[in-house]
Amino acid sequence: MKPFLTLQSVESVLGHIGAFPLVEAEPATLDEAAGRFLAQDFYATEDLPGFDRSTVDGFALRARDLFGAQEANPALVECIADCRMGEVPDITLEEGQAARILTGGMLPQGADCVVMVEYSRPAGGNFIEVTRSQAPGDNIIFRDDDAAAGSLLLKAGHRLRPQDIGLLAAFGVVNVEVRRKPLVAVLSTGDEVVPASETPPPGKIRDVNAHSIAALCHEAGAQATRAGIVNDDAARLKTSIARLAETHDVVVVSGGSSAGMRDHTVEIFESLPQAQLLVHGVAISPGKPFILATASVNGRHICLVGLPGHVTSALVCARVFLTPLLEHLQGYAGSTKPPQVAAVLTRSVASAQGRRDYLRVKLHPLSCQPAGQPTTRPQTGNTLQPLYEAEPIMGASGLISGIAAADGLMVCPENREGYDAGDTVLVELFR
Repeated sequence: MKPFLTLQSVESVLGHIGAFPLVEAEPATLDEAAGRFLAQDFYATEDLPGFDRSTVDGFALRARDLFGAQEANPALVECIADCRMGEVPDITLEEGQAARILTGGMLPQGADCVVMVEYSRPAGGNFIEVTRSQAPGDNIIFRDDDAAAGSLLLKAGHRLRPQDIGLLAAFGVVNVEVRRKPLVAVLSTGDEVVPASETPPPGKIRDVNAHSIAALCHEAGAQATRAGIVNDDAARLKTSIARLAETHDVVVVSGGSSAGMRDHTVEIFESLPQAQLLVHGVAISPGKPFILATASVNGRHICLVGLPGHVTSALVCARVFLTPLLEHLQGYAGSTKPPQVAAVLTRSVASAQGRRDYLRVKLHPLSCQPAGQPTTRPQTGNTLQPLYEAEPIMGASGLISGIAAADGLMVCPENREGYDAGDTVLVELFR
C-alpha cells in the first residue's frame, strides 16, 4: 500500500490554492459578462443620475416659500411652466413660483424640493395652494445620489450579477474586462465505470462523477469538459493526463486518489514537468484521499486535482476545495464560505476528533422554538435564532441519492466528537 502523506487541514489546502496565479483577463460584452469575475476595479466615470430629479409627481419649488404651510393655512404659489420628461427646463424659479413635474423629471434652476400633487389644489388661473411644508431636498434624487464621479463601485474579483450589469450600463459601459473562464478537464477512472448513456452490466456502474463535477465547475464560472473514462491502466492514464494538461488550466481526475495498489494518480501527477505534490490526504470525512498538485506545461501553470471515486466524497471535496480553486483562478475577492443557516439537529451525530466531518442534512421549517431558549453558534457562541430543523442523511459515501436529497452540509469541527439532538448547528447551503 502506498501511504498518504501527512493529512493536512482544510485551511492548509486553501492556503495552497490561494497562492496559485490567476488566469488572464479578457474583454466581454455586457450581455456576456453576467457571472464572470471583474478583472479590475470599476470607478464611476460621472455623477449618476447626473441631474437633480423628482421622485414624485407634483410641483418643484423653493422650500422656503412653503414655510408654515398647512391645510388651514396653505401657501399660494404660481405655476409658471411644465418640466417635460427628457428635457432640460429653461426656467429659473423665483420667489413664489413653481413648476409642474413628473416622477423622474429634471428639476428647474432655483427649485430645492418637490411637493406631491396630493398636497396641492387649484387656486384660480396659474396659481395653486400647497397644504404641506417641505424641507430642502424633499422628494429629490440629487445628481450624485446614485454615484459620485470617481467613487469605487465594483472591486476587482467581484462576480458580476444582473444588478451589476445594470450599473455598468448606467455608465455607458458596453465592454468590460473580466477573467477568462478556466478550462477544466474532468477525467473519470476505473475498470468498473461506463458512460452514463450505457446500461451497465453486472459489476459496473454509470459515470456519475464526471457529470456532477463538470456541473459544479460550470457553477463556479469555469468551462468544463468531460474527458472520458480511463480504466485502471497506469500508462493510459498517464497519456490522458499529459494530453489534457497541454490544453487545460485544471485537470480533475475522479477516482484513483487513495493509497491502494491500483491507484496511480499521485505518481502520474508527479511525473509531469516541474510537478509539485502539495496535498495527498486531508483531515476530513468524507474525502480524505484528496490530491492537489501543480505542474508547468509549455510554460503554463497547471492545477492537478485528484478526487475520490465515491460520489459523495468526490462532491464534498469538490465543494470544499475545487469550487474555491476555480473562483480563486478567476480572482474572486469574496468569501469562500458558502451561505450558512442555523438549524436545530433532529438526532445525535458522532464524529472523530482531529478531522472535520461534513454531514449531509435535509432542512425542514422549524415548527416551534421554546420560549427563553436562545441558541448559539457552536463555533463562536454568538446568539443565533434557528429557522430550520436539520435532519442528518445517513448512508455510505458511494451513494448519490443521499447527497442529492440534501440541502447542505453540516460541519463538525476537528475539536468535537459530535453533536446531540437539539443542538443548534450551522449548515452550509448548496449553491
